[in-house]
Amino acid sequence: MNKTNHIAFDLGASSGRMVLGEFHKNTIQLNEIYRFANTPVEMNGILYWDFPKLYQEIKNGMKILAKENVHVDSVSVDTWGVDYGYLDENGDLLMLPRNYRNEQKEKYENEIYKLLSKRELFEETGVYPTTINSIVQIYADLKRYPWLRDAAVTILFMPDLFSYFLTKEKATNYSIASTSGLLNKDHEWSRKIIDTLNFPKHWFKQEIENVKILGEVKNSKLNEEVYKNTKVITSAGHDTAASLLVTRENSVFLSCGTWSIMGVKIQEPITKKKAFELELTNEGTVDGKTKLIKNINGLWILQELQRHWAENGVMYSHEKLVEKAKRSSFNETIDVDKKEFMNKCNMHKTIENHFIEQDKIPPSSVGDFVRVVINSLAEKYKEVITNLENVVQKQFSNIHIVGGGIQNELLCELTAQKTQRDILTGPIEASSFGNILSQLIALNLIEYTDIPNIISNSIEMKQFNKIEML
Repeated sequence: MNKTNHIAFDLGASSGRMVLGEFHKNTIQLNEIYRFANTPVEMNGILYWDFPKLYQEIKNGMKILAKENVHVDSVSVDTWGVDYGYLDENGDLLMLPRNYRNEQKEKYENEIYKLLSKRELFEETGVYPTTINSIVQIYADLKRYPWLRDAAVTILFMPDLFSYFLTKEKATNYSIASTSGLLNKDHEWSRKIIDTLNFPKHWFKQEIENVKILGEVKNSKLNEEVYKNTKVITSAGHDTAASLLVTRENSVFLSCGTWSIMGVKIQEPITKKKAFELELTNEGTVDGKTKLIKNINGLWILQELQRHWAENGVMYSHEKLVEKAKRSSFNETIDVDKKEFMNKCNMHKTIENHFIEQDKIPPSSVGDFVRVVINSLAEKYKEVITNLENVVQKQFSNIHIVGGGIQNELLCELTAQKTQRDILTGPIEASSFGNILSQLIALNLIEYTDIPNIISNSIEMKQFNKIEML
């Protein structure tokens, strides 16, 4: 088989990267071409994603690669979930996409639950109702900007929005749409929700696609020869769905980044009372199946602490922070999912106040603060894996962790210790790797059954044994 080249744009909530995947002889080699920041912008109290800047970064990366004269067979974009943009009748972006951490929408949330209870929403969609769900944001948009009802022709989730501006073709990817709370358990737009919440029906006419070649790169600023006939593919639109392609079967998977996504693969959505009470959620996979997950407020807390220290004149690398945490003996924990730790804030002060309010001695050193976050995440993982096992009625002996969090070996060690599960880690760029795999599937270059062999040929993984951590 000849070597083929594929671009993965993997956009997380704090950074984005362009990765070139070379596929040859059942092996994928990843080469990072370009990395850029994803920094939300606050204006008039509203937090926006800087979509034009992010799209320009995509073009910048493609122009950089064009200089290498590498023919590119395909490109695909994966992003975080729930957020979206509106297009008008001319195909123009009507307003900047809002960030899911916006607080303004919260005042509208309870209005939704008066029309459809949380239990009804969960039973209909399999998605646990929270403030970040797309339906809350869309409902708030229509309250704040009623002109959208007539001005907007289409709503596209973030990866589909980037793909549209590359191709001028519209599509709705299942894996990303499944995060919205707008799909029913049959993977179709929920007429019940759209009608009850009085959302414009014409926004939701497109079919839900699992894997599809959307078209070819048509952006006039990307007319380099290397992109002639380059296919744009929609498949693993959600970064978690992309990373799931890399994880081992019959394991609990944990995608560890700004968010920690912990879950198990299942055949059909589970919406029974126990799953609802535990605030679990069902989202889509690349192959059209389901992952039962818990969204955990992850390394966001540590990132906010880093931002605080940087603003006060001290830049700490991730490695330095972990080193300091290893020397700390502070073993108190916080509930990382409490609302006070979810929003953009002075995280240092928020954590300090949390302990003071409980009449406890707060952390004092940098290492203490970092230790609190790492201890608390490992403790949360222990709680969640127990809940998942209770719901699916199956025991799991190991956890496969992917994403940037695996560079934090202290977190991996403490997770092995607290959960009493063996930990398998790798790769760091799981979303990019899964993105490339999904493109190969769309192009009929591989089958799903080929994936384990490709992974073993391509990725070196590390194991943390639970016994060694005791």
